[in-house]
Amino acid sequence: MKFKKPFTYTALTLSLLTLPVLSACSKEANSSKAKDQQEAKAEGKQTSLKTNVEAMQASLKKLQESLQQDDRKQVKQYGTELNEKWLSAENEIREKYPLLYTDAEKYLQPLYTEAMKETVDKTKAQDLSVQLSRSLENLKNPKQTAMKNSEALQKAVEEYSAYVNEQTASFVTTTKAFTEAVKAKNMEQAKQLYGASRVYYERIEPIAESFGDLDPRIDAREGDVAAEEWSGFHRIEKALWVDGSLTGMEKYADQLNQDVTELQTKIKGVKLEPTQVVAGAMELLNEAAISKITGEEERYSHIDLVDLAANVEGSQAIYHAILPALNEKNAELAKKLDEQFNGITASLAKYKQGDSYMNYTSLTKEQVRELSQQLSALSELMAQTAEIF
Repeated sequence: MKFKKPFTYTALTLSLLTLPVLSACSKEANSSKAKDQQEAKAEGKQTSLKTNVEAMQASLKKLQESLQQDDRKQVKQYGTELNEKWLSAENEIREKYPLLYTDAEKYLQPLYTEAMKETVDKTKAQDLSVQLSRSLENLKNPKQTAMKNSEALQKAVEEYSAYVNEQTASFVTTTKAFTEAVKAKNMEQAKQLYGASRVYYERIEPIAESFGDLDPRIDAREGDVAAEEWSGFHRIEKALWVDGSLTGMEKYADQLNQDVTELQTKIKGVKLEPTQVVAGAMELLNEAAISKITGEEERYSHIDLVDLAANVEGSQAIYHAILPALNEKNAELAKKLDEQFNGITASLAKYKQGDSYMNYTSLTKEQVRELSQQLSALSELMAQTAEIF
């Protein structure tokens, strides 16, 4: 995954103090002044966002020209420049416009990945750049999604929040068992418990990723962070499946257990909004279809099917939460989503072995392609649920 700057789900609360003696004119003047200040502030933020997006569009245009000219050096240069500009603004975009954020992210991430390759698929990169150009244009002048505080949507948020807290509690428990096995240097038990812990993290990943440095500390892969800062699940994964020794892993086990406990504390204080819940599902499926499908997430243990199945389950929990509201608005879309979730669940079930899944490297290219297509189709359908807000 690509690690992001912290994204916090917040609710703005204003407290108004009433002064005992104010004339009607004074009240109106103050009210008007406050309104002007708020509008100026909002306009300033909007201008800042527009400026950032225009900067991204400029870099994207240069990248498109470099692709046309087959200039490998400049493709890499402008691909890097575009990604850096996105990273500098994505926290604000993701918080204010989660659905527009997800739409842009699903094209920018694979475009950047393609631009960094030694041999670039020019057709693929150009197609992605066209889609990203459309997304950025929509983002340049966004209209903030109106929140519907309908009973069905509020219930959806409450239901999903309860799900996240339940999954996090299980994550804490299974991680504790895993880290104890690591500290006891019980290789086989640690290998078994590794996958069991990963399930719960992958189900709640959209929320887990939002807390600053916690996600990298828990889930960074080798090369995602500086070597001396690398810790978490994948540091221990390498020790289990590559090094064949747990010597020296005690400190990583203790740190992981501490980080997971901290994550639970932070998640309990999260306030979710309906659009952010749906955007989380879309982001989860996008990431699974684009990067995790390559097998890069669990590069040593190859339990990638465990992660993919958990990503689908986490997204399905969101779908079930919003289903009552979706049925009111678009029963046909709900039916299609149900069929798509059933389809990919059936596909994943073919690769089950007991309580887990077969080694990801055992899959053929055709089988991987089928899963990727199903994940992409599911993500596109989930994107359409934005209409209920």
